[in-house]
Amino acid sequence: MGTLRELVETYERWAADAEALAEQIMAGLDTESKEIQVKQRESAQTFLEEAERFRQVADRLRDPDVYRLSRNHNKDGQEIPL
Repeated sequence: MGTLRELVETYERWAADAEALAEQIMAGLDTESKEIQVKQRESAQTFLEEAERFRQVADRLRDPDVYRLSRNHNKDGQEIPL
């Protein structure tokens, strides 16, 4: 496993990729039927929501308090003395 920074960068890359896919889908809407456009808009929205979730995870991983708390607690949520 890589570093925490690498993990954050991976989530950010996934978010950017999802946004790019959404943009590509939206750019191609002019050439499709209305029914297909609706489905493509839904797909684009799904990618945008996924991008937002990836960015939220990246933000949480950047938060030193979240990392500190996760390191100081066991799987049952009990604090581990340092």
